[in-house]
Amino acid sequence: MSININRQAPQSNLAIDQNKTQKQGNASATDNTSNASSTKDSVQLTSQAVSLNNMQKQTSSEPQVDMKRVDTLKAAILNGDYKINSEQLAKNIGNFETDFNKAYSS
Repeated sequence: MSININRQAPQSNLAIDQNKTQKQGNASATDNTSNASSTKDSVQLTSQAVSLNNMQKQTSSEPQVDMKRVDTLKAAILNGDYKINSEQLAKNIGNFETDFNKAYSS
């Protein structure tokens, strides 16, 4: 009798165990599909869910980034024509912070 001091199963046993597990999983999946085909389930979506689904499809087909606008801004920055209004930027950052604090406090 030999003792495995590494406590690792031989590779052949692992492969056999994996094959048994896969066969059992496939058999139960086959049983589930045959049971599902004998019963008829139905799902009804609310009008709100249908509307959300349509909006999601519409937005997924639209480009995420307006590349024309990006190219215009890149060119303006490279040419030195892009000017930042620091007062407006500070105001917008302050508004964002205020809105953020209102939304996530208490």
